[in-house]
Amino acid sequence: MIIGVDFDNTIVSYDGIFHRVALERGLIPADLPQDKTTVRNHLRQLGREPDWTEMQGYVYGPRLIDAQAYPGVLDFFKAAVKQGIEVRIVSHKTKHPFLGEPHDLHAAAWGWLEANGFFDPARIGMRRDQVFLELTKESKHQRIGTLGCTHFIDDLPEFLLDPGFPAGVERVHFDPCGTAKPENGLRSAQSWPQITSEFLTNPAVLELARSVLPGDDAIQLKPVSGGANNRIFHATGTSGEVIIKAYHHSNADQRDRFAAEQRFYHLCLPQTAKTLAWDAENRLGAFSVIHGRKLSADEVTEEDVQQCIEWICGIQQTRQHHEATDVAQAADVCLSIEDHISLVERRVKRLLETGEDHGEFRSFVSEALAPHLEDMAARVREEAGALLDVPLPMEHRVLSPSDFGFHNALKDDAGRLWFFDFEYAGWDDPAKLLCDIFCQPQVPVSIAYAETFVQAMQQSSGDESLPARFKLLLPLHAAKWACILLNEFLKTDADRRRFAGLQDRRADQLEKARAMLALSISFC
Repeated sequence: MIIGVDFDNTIVSYDGIFHRVALERGLIPADLPQDKTTVRNHLRQLGREPDWTEMQGYVYGPRLIDAQAYPGVLDFFKAAVKQGIEVRIVSHKTKHPFLGEPHDLHAAAWGWLEANGFFDPARIGMRRDQVFLELTKESKHQRIGTLGCTHFIDDLPEFLLDPGFPAGVERVHFDPCGTAKPENGLRSAQSWPQITSEFLTNPAVLELARSVLPGDDAIQLKPVSGGANNRIFHATGTSGEVIIKAYHHSNADQRDRFAAEQRFYHLCLPQTAKTLAWDAENRLGAFSVIHGRKLSADEVTEEDVQQCIEWICGIQQTRQHHEATDVAQAADVCLSIEDHISLVERRVKRLLETGEDHGEFRSFVSEALAPHLEDMAARVREEAGALLDVPLPMEHRVLSPSDFGFHNALKDDAGRLWFFDFEYAGWDDPAKLLCDIFCQPQVPVSIAYAETFVQAMQQSSGDESLPARFKLLLPLHAAKWACILLNEFLKTDADRRRFAGLQDRRADQLEKARAMLALSISFC
């Protein structure tokens, strides 16, 4: 992660100083609100645009030293440097003002940074070669790209939305006045404490790392990309390395991912990371590091499939252990045919009622996805008949890792698979587990392996009706995954993605949802 930050009106707040200078010059009444925009608009209304332009050069020059940093911004930079997160300051700033005295605006900016401790190791500790003052907007764009910034924070949405802005950089609109327009697709933040909480590490993460790497005072934390709901950190020190996982939680989404994963790990599963410590208060877990690589869909072999089957069936051997009784029901548990139908109906309804007013999204859900689900639901209810509401007996339920597949696996150099991410795990219908394996979109499993999976799970669970139930429910769960892909259009899910540090993916997710709907239709 490399976070780029604009300087003027993003790090430095000019509200107070512009008001003070305007008063000193007798340009405004004393009771005028103390913000830069109000001062500017007042002078423009009086036809005093030249006074405003000349005053800008004076404020950005010799009076810059009197300007204040936005609350929390110095703490952000100090914490980022301490945590080893790369930060850069990139500003579009002319060398001299357009009107008035030829003040050296670059020298003023360097002086302000110096005075506020940016280059003092005892305060913030940045290097001077991490600050770039660019003469043009175009060179600022270019600098952001050549630095490899993963994120850029700026107060001007028009700069972030400019066609010249480098692709692949997450654009963060610093919006202290709360004027952001959601339809522009920018991620927005109204304060630096908010940015700090979303981008930087909770101090408890470092404390947990120290607790499992005792005696190590030189621990470095590096964010790990890939998680869609949580934040992952790789902690390294002279005594070893660990993975720290911070679990998302909010009042809008009461699902306890931390507790679900902790209980599932208590089963002492093979081919998973070793749990080293838990911090329930801060919702953190510490794990051993798995050294392996992700698989793409075209790399999945029959041997890999067999490892998945053996691992899932192996979990069921712990069914009678006392740890298994502590495992709760899986997220979105389905214990009857009607439960499966209702689950998907609720997801479609939520998209229709609380999704964004995005034209293509709205038309896809209302004109394609919802009608397809209505037809499927009627067919499944008819075929289920008297068994529609009959609950699945406990002896046929399975311990399900949920959201299971090769997307949550790493393959080591010896060809062994290691599995992770059990925050939705719990007791569930084996048919749902199987449907999700073949509908999961990140690293899809060929439907050619369905019979092998179903037979193994049927033998493990003793459920003779499993093959027929899997075939009946497969199209329904493909439609469910189309809904999951569209969660980017829901605020609660967008907040989780933001917590995890992901970019706006709505357009891509909509296309994937179209493909998943086509898969559902093919399964019918």
